[in-house]
Amino acid sequence: MRKRILFVSLALVLVMTVLMPGAALAKSDKFKPAEPVVTSFTGSGMIYVTDMPDPAINKDIWSYQGEIAEGFLQDSDWDLLPGTAFWSEHDSVVKVRDDGSTSGIMKGSFTLTRPDGSGVLKGSFEGRISGNLYTGDISDTGTWKSTESTGVFEDVRAWGKWSADLSFGPIPGTDIYTLIGPVTWEGNYSSINKPAFIHKPGKFDMPWKKPVKPWRVIKPGR
Repeated sequence: MRKRILFVSLALVLVMTVLMPGAALAKSDKFKPAEPVVTSFTGSGMIYVTDMPDPAINKDIWSYQGEIAEGFLQDSDWDLLPGTAFWSEHDSVVKVRDDGSTSGIMKGSFTLTRPDGSGVLKGSFEGRISGNLYTGDISDTGTWKSTESTGVFEDVRAWGKWSADLSFGPIPGTDIYTLIGPVTWEGNYSSINKPAFIHKPGKFDMPWKKPVKPWRVIKPGR
């Protein structure tokens, strides 16, 4: 009888030894934080310079502070981006040669705002500048990353690269001339809780703002 009881007890101990790690693992998995989902995306839109301060000129080195560009992102496979208003401010240092050809660097901050006010994504960016300041043909390329987010962008982290090709022309629907052109905005975003947002195709109403100080050619001694 004692041998039987001892055998049953040993069997129960063995069963509990096998089951307990599995139970502990299940409990551990239940409280394990969700892993962020990383998704790549592409996007495009239009930007235009709304404030181009006079540069500080030291020989062939021109320094700009507080240049402002605005616009919007119209197309993107990240469903939160179409229709977002774009705003940025940056400082730049460029070398300007006698023929106006230019090369330099920039660094600044940006804000993307949903058209219905449901969310804001803020961040920083940097880039390289090339082109010709006298003709107004400018190409910019660089990288960006988010630093703050609210609303539907809450808990989102995003980063990537951008490029813009600007030339001297009118803002659509106005007679205001400034540096304007297409912008690409692409990269990756991660979020634990992806916002459910369905974008309905169609055109977005973009109220154009009159530039405070549009771009103009500045030639030393002329």
